[in-house]
Amino acid sequence: MFKFKLSLVSGVVCVVLGASALFGVQSVMKATSTTEFCVSCHSMSHPQAEWEGSVHFSNRKGIRAECSDCHVPQDGLHYVKAKVVALKDVWHTFVTNKLSDQEAYEAHRLEMAQRVWADMKETDSATCRSCHSFDAMLVSEQKEAAQKMHKIAQETNQTCIDCHKGVAHFMPEMQVDNSAALGELTKHAGQFSASDQVLYSLAMSPAQLVQGGEIRLLPFAELHQWKQEGDNVSGTIKGWQQVGAESVLYMGLGKRIMVGLIGDESKDKLTVHQTVNDSVTNSDWKEVSVQVTLPKTALTADLNALNHFGNNLNQSHCSGCHAPIGAEHYTANQWIGVVNSMKDRTSMSADDVRAVTIYLQRNAKDVTGSAH
Repeated sequence: MFKFKLSLVSGVVCVVLGASALFGVQSVMKATSTTEFCVSCHSMSHPQAEWEGSVHFSNRKGIRAECSDCHVPQDGLHYVKAKVVALKDVWHTFVTNKLSDQEAYEAHRLEMAQRVWADMKETDSATCRSCHSFDAMLVSEQKEAAQKMHKIAQETNQTCIDCHKGVAHFMPEMQVDNSAALGELTKHAGQFSASDQVLYSLAMSPAQLVQGGEIRLLPFAELHQWKQEGDNVSGTIKGWQQVGAESVLYMGLGKRIMVGLIGDESKDKLTVHQTVNDSVTNSDWKEVSVQVTLPKTALTADLNALNHFGNNLNQSHCSGCHAPIGAEHYTANQWIGVVNSMKDRTSMSADDVRAVTIYLQRNAKDVTGSAH
């Protein structure tokens, strides 16, 4: 009987201690998730000021997103992980003084932002979705650009943080010297040797058809089976035309990656190899080729230089509103609408828009890995 009572008392004590520990942990977790706690460190004064100037702090609907609403998942392992990782902030504040002032904060802004973006990507933007849901959106009342982007996001299973960076805090500065990239690109004009199998157009360039007429080649247009004749190069341009829209030559069947623009007088001078029905675009496409001649200074064999230039355009011009989006984020055809919806917010020239669009398309998720 005594042993039974002892066991009962021990059990009750364990339950009380367990409950107290659980309550204590929960209380600590809750207390350390408040905005007041978050901004109590001097290093948080900078992000606090940014947040207070954002739509997440003050808006016409009167809804405020607190620190934990965005940075701490509501439950599960990601919640525990967020709380444990947050201990580093205490370490850096009281031990290393890593973020001692605004200058130090700016020096580490990119590093910190990239870590947060990666965490949000890992959780499928769970904290964003706790307030924002595709199911609850009245997409028809959104701006045209937002409607287009949200439709693509749903079709491709994208997550919020893929596009919505820099919402509550300033975007980190990503230094890219685009003028230097352009200068570097021009250095590769006419840079090729007899061993190079494919040459690439550096920019929009007029090329003369051997049979007469002209085609304007776009950046990245490929010249095959070429030969040099003095200061000019002749060779074969290959591609696909959509029946009924023969003025544009595309790189692949059903993929609207532009290779060249064909004048009316030249449309019937291309050799047609086959006609194929494409189920995606629900139309017939013709595989064609044409012999052209153009100055050697309009060409290069260095595809890396072209890709570097395209990437620099993406990095430097597409970071004003959000972090640059990787080329593999969308399909080749989706990139057309994405770039068109954003180009007017940038200072890119028409030539730049063409170059960055084709760069993104050629490295899109449905093209990467294929021969080009």
